[in-house]
Amino acid sequence: MIIFDGVDIQSVAGVMIEDIRVSPIENNPVTRARAVAPGSVFVRNRYGTRTVSVTFAILSDDMYQRQAALMAVSAWAKSDKEYKLELPGHPGFYLMAICTKKPEPSMRQWWEAKLRLVFTCIDNPFWTDCEEKSVACGTQFRVMGDAEPLMRIERSLSGASSNQSYGLNGNTITFSTIPAGSMVIDLNKQTAVVGNSSIMGNYNVNSRFLIPATGLQTVTGTGTVKWRERWQ
Repeated sequence: MIIFDGVDIQSVAGVMIEDIRVSPIENNPVTRARAVAPGSVFVRNRYGTRTVSVTFAILSDDMYQRQAALMAVSAWAKSDKEYKLELPGHPGFYLMAICTKKPEPSMRQWWEAKLRLVFTCIDNPFWTDCEEKSVACGTQFRVMGDAEPLMRIERSLSGASSNQSYGLNGNTITFSTIPAGSMVIDLNKQTAVVGNSSIMGNYNVNSRFLIPATGLQTVTGTGTVKWRERWQ
């Protein structure tokens, strides 16, 4: 069962899955070259992309049936943006991926079993929990996982509020004014909107944006914290 954007590959074409290979996340070390001495200084490690390779076969010797199946698979494997990718063996988790390589079929060897799709996880290379958890601000909660979670703060305001602050692990963000409407503070992207309008113009420049983290924590302020746990 391989589900991409909510559609199982088996529902679009009668393919036989040969293998699924999920690569580890790339490690991209950030270094700084020494001015005179040999070598470089290690600064930090940055996570890059990961890939999912799916090899499959089409068990038909009819040229036209094979071509129709390949066209259906190609249309299923979207490459315009990243979509949710669910794989067997990982219940309750998904990847966000885009198809970056489509099959190169042989016109003669209809029996070939090495047709391949490659999906690449670019923006979010981690396994992400399908279940979104939530808790009211001011309530202690624990975040599991071995990567920073996807986390945001939501609040519905019936009227404008002034000097609103949110705190976490020693960092505090303050907005001079939050207008009426549905507010969303995305802690991963470090953005804040009410409806479709940014309120970052009301952000206090002396603030320090909250950093999503694992472990036991409490977000102070008014609203609801929502998060999805992630794993390597």
